[in-house]
Amino acid sequence: MIINPKNTEHTLRVIPRFNPSTSLVINIKDTTTDLDEDISIESYAFTTTGGIEFDFGFEATDETRYQITIRQFKTIVYRGIMIATSQDTQDYQLTNDKYYF
Repeated sequence: MIINPKNTEHTLRVIPRFNPSTSLVINIKDTTTDLDEDISIESYAFTTTGGIEFDFGFEATDETRYQITIRQFKTIVYRGIMIATSQDTQDYQLTNDKYYF
């Protein structure tokens, strides 16, 4: 999934392993900077129609890859990768503005 680091509020839509019924915890990790942050999402703040959808606040760094894990208690609901980029996602390039010819 891709988020825009210029925004501090993001919407997450994922297909979970199962539909949760109680509050969730999102763990966001950046292994290059040792960031390890937990964000709590109350059960009234997400929907489970066709997957899970909710909004959360997070200040991301541009061109950074994060590991995310969504848990209900100790059970993993979803695990994946989140990329923060301000590039247009249709023309995304891993090396954009890093190499000049």
